[in-house]
Amino acid sequence: MLFRSIGNRQASEFLPVGGVTAAQLADAAQLSLMADYTPEGRSIVVLAKDEFGLRERPEGELAGAEFVEFTAQTRMSGIDLADGREIRKGAASSVAQWIRDGGGSVPADLGSLVDGISASGGTPLVVAERSGGTARALGVIHLKDIVKEGIAERFA
Repeated sequence: MLFRSIGNRQASEFLPVGGVTAAQLADAAQLSLMADYTPEGRSIVVLAKDEFGLRERPEGELAGAEFVEFTAQTRMSGIDLADGREIRKGAASSVAQWIRDGGGSVPADLGSLVDGISASGGTPLVVAERSGGTARALGVIHLKDIVKEGIAERFA
């Protein structure tokens, strides 16, 4: 898409699945982004703060945490906390495979959310967790492409 190279993707909505609340999804997403300084990552943190008042993490929560960096091979990133909780966010197919590899199943409504966001021209970012056992999907973050100010006029 032409505008992707001349704009940024910005978080616009948290869409939970499987009985997870939007606040729980936002909390996990924010936690997984503690080492992500991209404009996209920062927009997720801002949306979590604006919608749910999520600001600073409790003292000591990140002690012993290991950040999992995004790679082209895995197409996801996240965090492994000292208490054993693992959170991943990324491309739908990659995170779905991580869920299946972790003994979980991918809920049917996850695919329809991902497809709907993609069909609207947005980018779906799937969030999942594993805590002491089976991995599960938490939901999808809808990223919208935002054209930088003044760029649209150049193509009018």
